[in-house]
Parts: sequence; C-alpha cells; structure tokens
Amino acid sequence: MEYTLDQKRANDAYEALVKYLAVCQRSEKECAEKLYSKGFHKNEVEFAIDKAKGYRYIDDAEYVRNFLMFNKNKYGVKKLSYKLISEKGVDKSLVENTITDTLSDEYEREICLSFAEKYIKQKRIEDRTQIRKLTAFLYQKGFDWSVINSVVSGLFDVDCESV
Repeated sequence: MEYTLDQKRANDAYEALVKYLAVCQRSEKECAEKLYSKGFHKNEVEFAIDKAKGYRYIDDAEYVRNFLMFNKNKYGVKKLSYKLISEKGVDKSLVENTITDTLSDEYEREICLSFAEKYIKQKRIEDRTQIRKLTAFLYQKGFDWSVINSVVSGLFDVDCESV
C-alpha cells in the first residue's frame, strides 16, 4: 500500500528536522535516520529533506568541507574517509574528491609526523619493539602505511617492514 503525503505530518517532520539541524550541521543520511526514528514515513522524510535542501540547511558537500576543516588535524585520510562514508553516510565519490582537493600528501605526512613526535615524547620510545607500537598507533589514527613508513624511517632511520 502506497502511503500518501499528509501535509500536516510532513510539516511536522520539517519542523523536527529544523530543530535537529539547529544544534549543528548534519549529513543528509543523519537527518533521514533521525526523522525515521521519530516515526515519520518515507514521503514525509523526503518532503522535509527536500525542503531543507531548498533552503540549503542540508548540503553534504559543505558538510564534508566543514568536517575536514575541523577534523583534519585529528586523523589520517583513511580514517576521515571512513568516518564520513560509513558513519555519516556521505557519498563516497564526494568524500574522495573533496579530500583530494583539500588535503595534500605533504600535509598528511606533516600531521603524521606531529602525532609520531608526540607519541615518542610521551612513551619515551627508544628500541625497535616500541617502534611497532608507534606504527600501530599511527595506523589506528588512519594514516596510510606509505606515510607511516616514510615518517618512521625519517625519525629512526629504519624501514617499518624490517621492524
């Protein structure tokens, strides 16, 4: 049975969405999930999201740019991509293109180096067994192996593959 659009419920969905977006910017998927959790039907959710998009309250491209601006110093590119695609539900090609345009390989290497230096200072790393912990930490932060290998070999004059 096809559900018809009840204009009052559709407007209620839009009102709920505006309240949800008043707190902070959200992706389209997050907005839809919130409305579904409040018991709205598909047509009502689509109406509310389309109307919010019309006012540019929801804009995934802008959301990705803002997310990167505030989180680029916290994670590597792999983890940023994962968070945006898997957790926030943003389109994969949009995320990849925006990351490519926004973050350079050199910038990711600099961030990785700063994480490594901070970790080394805090943990007082001196021998090879502890270098494995450093590389695992950097990988967990979302940096690519090639970046990690470059940073660690620059700091310790070793190849991560041999550690």
